[in-house]
Amino acid sequence: MNRRFKDQMLSRVPPGYWMTQSKKATPPQFANVEDALQDIIDGLKVPENRNETKAYIYAGIPISTLTETIALTGYSENKFNPDVAELIKPALNVYLTDLATEDDFEGPFRLSPEPLYQEDIDEENLANTMMDLMEEENPALAKMYQVRQDEIQEETLKAREEEIMKRQNQMKQSATKDDQVSEGFITRKESV
Repeated sequence: MNRRFKDQMLSRVPPGYWMTQSKKATPPQFANVEDALQDIIDGLKVPENRNETKAYIYAGIPISTLTETIALTGYSENKFNPDVAELIKPALNVYLTDLATEDDFEGPFRLSPEPLYQEDIDEENLANTMMDLMEEENPALAKMYQVRQDEIQEETLKAREEEIMKRQNQMKQSATKDDQVSEGFITRKESV
């Protein structure tokens, strides 16, 4: 090896070097769950923060998403460690739910981010993902599949159209059979 390469390799900081230095990482502000939760609640008691949080809830942002955001922000600001962040989530969910209902708000608000029709969305996303994968890996098969889907859709539309035509013909035959003329919702016999 040449000298320059050795100098570059040896001049790097070895793993764990920061633990040997006098300036170490600062510990989180709160190590106790109750203290961390009380700090968050005190912050939410400020009228501006309280009104802003209510606005988010009433706008449709799920309470669980707000809880996740508050916990992640507290961890990123070194207010508490990840364990405390996870432990405060249930109590914070309850507090935010109480906050949402305190003004006798009767409108709907979401507790979780998953909509009721999530299964349909998942199935559609899976089908789209599979089609995208098929187009990348086997374009010929993807094209055949798409053509077949178009044929099925066309057959379905043609069957519906035939059913509509059949019903219209039946209505016309029954109207001429009884010599009745249709005027909107009322049918009457034709005067001769």
